[in-house]
Amino acid sequence: MTVRALKTLAAAALALSTAAAALIGASAHPILPLGLGAGVLLAMALTAWRPFLGAWLLPAVLPWASQTVHTGWLMFDEFDLMVLAVAAGGWGAWALQAWRHRDGGPVLDRRSLALSVALLVVAAWGAGRALGDGGAWPSWAAFPFADYPSPANAWRSSKSLVWAALLLPLWTGGDTGSRQRWRLAWRRGCLMGLASVCALVLLERLLYAGLFDLWSGYRTTAWFWEMHVGGGAIDAYLALSLPLAAWWWLRARGPWTWWAAAALFVLACHVVLTTQSRGLYGAALIGTLLAAALHRLMPLQASDGDRAPPRRGNAAVVSLVLVQLVWVLLGTTAIAQRLARSGQDFTDRFGHWRAVASAADGMADLALGIGAGRLPARWAERPDAGMPGRVQWPTADGATRLRLHGPDRAGLDGVRFAVVQRLRGFEAGTYRARLVYEAHPGLRLLVSVCERHLIYDRRCQWRFIRHADDAAGETGRMVREVDLFGDSLAPDAPLAGWREGFFSLSVLNPGMAVTVERLELFDPQGRQRLRNTGFEQGAARWLPAAQGHFEPWHADNLYLEVLVERGAVVLVALLAWLAGAAHAAWRGVREREPLAGAWLAGVTAIAALGLLISVTEVPRVAWCWWITLGLGLAFGRNTSHKSRM
Repeated sequence: MTVRALKTLAAAALALSTAAAALIGASAHPILPLGLGAGVLLAMALTAWRPFLGAWLLPAVLPWASQTVHTGWLMFDEFDLMVLAVAAGGWGAWALQAWRHRDGGPVLDRRSLALSVALLVVAAWGAGRALGDGGAWPSWAAFPFADYPSPANAWRSSKSLVWAALLLPLWTGGDTGSRQRWRLAWRRGCLMGLASVCALVLLERLLYAGLFDLWSGYRTTAWFWEMHVGGGAIDAYLALSLPLAAWWWLRARGPWTWWAAAALFVLACHVVLTTQSRGLYGAALIGTLLAAALHRLMPLQASDGDRAPPRRGNAAVVSLVLVQLVWVLLGTTAIAQRLARSGQDFTDRFGHWRAVASAADGMADLALGIGAGRLPARWAERPDAGMPGRVQWPTADGATRLRLHGPDRAGLDGVRFAVVQRLRGFEAGTYRARLVYEAHPGLRLLVSVCERHLIYDRRCQWRFIRHADDAAGETGRMVREVDLFGDSLAPDAPLAGWREGFFSLSVLNPGMAVTVERLELFDPQGRQRLRNTGFEQGAARWLPAAQGHFEPWHADNLYLEVLVERGAVVLVALLAWLAGAAHAAWRGVREREPLAGAWLAGVTAIAALGLLISVTEVPRVAWCWWITLGLGLAFGRNTSHKSRM
């Protein structure tokens, strides 16, 4: 059997295995298995028909193709299934083309294959170190719902590397023209995704804060549900996509294209401001100014387009952006107040970095890492740190129960952590909660129903519950039914019916926990509003969520997190990858490749933002970063037979 035949068989096997994994995952979806299965089959078919569509589809759906807040899935989500579907279609098409053209056929770039192997090695090494760090691996049924201190978090932290390794060889193969088409499809998908983020942010602000509210301190999150425990998912996404939007606007030709590009850029700048993220402000400014400088360095020729962009139009775009900046940064807004206390906040951030660095126990951990995704577990073990709460799902006699822990130590606020379920359709009147649970005497619980997009409560009804000493003996089974008090949840605006929220349960006592057998919520009409109330579907639809206390889950520095979790060797490799992608993009700028300036601006922006946020705990956005870096390495690449397979 020839080498080409072996490659064809390997590609076919990869296509079949990823297709099977995607369909099996879709069948296990807790809410919409048939609909998601149909979507997976459609993505496979489209990608097999036109492989370039995969490079457009995934970044286009990325901002909304994860519904963790509704499903409760933490280790796996809908976007993972879409990646598998696109990989199945792409590798299937590659294998079919290779079989049809035995003497020619498609080629793979050896350097991209080497990069994919390196990514898989890094993922495997991090997972191996994490498994060696201890902890019980969850069952396969409980795996999608495993919490962050679990060893299963190694998969969540590493899967972006695996998905990038799966697709980069497909998306960087062929000649120079093919690579340009892959990058163009990726750029278009990213712009489509950015447009959807802008629409979601406008809807979020309209429903929960007000379109022009800059005084309340409301920070938008769009549908980046990974921020249920904080983090900078939307920051990382915007830092990469805004320079791409700026490049599209600066290079636009034709009136319709220019108007669309200008509108997207202005709107994206507004969305950046609504995040109230100072690190993102700096990264966005760096990326946009660099894109403008590279645009001037690469003036468009008359033959490059039908019509030059309107000078007054460009001036109007710049004026609109500057007006927003002046209004936000120089006014009496919450953003201006955050900027004013940047010095103290940086001091606090530096202290957090020192605490994160101390999670590495000795030179061996610094060199090899403590294990991918192990930072939350190490943080929970620190006597001076700890978690504000934790959710576990023990199983006994075939029945799943909710085990909700309070803060690890005194000084941590249990109100800041809860197990939640998504709600919609609020009504006027009093809500009633019913709990069946076991707990030690003295336990204090907080039950609440709130209008809330993800982080900030808008209007709430709540009730504090104390498990008295004589309620049910030492650790007896209790049934409590209580009315909730507080704000009226009657619709107060024309679109109030579109608002969603959460039912939440928190343990307030440090060091205590409650085992819940059943949780129910009845609206003023007496109707049950919760799903999976007795956990018959395991943890489906339930989610751990934090408010205002996010340090245990994030290093807030990409390079420090990589150093602590994966070791100095991987950190050096990451820095080399960033430098290599930037150098390749600069080479493309000198050779006047159309998208090289956008790539260089984007890579520079994410490298800068990495100094203030971490991204490996946000898998789909991290994947977006790794794919961008991988595609960037192909600028100006030699296409001789020596670099191709």
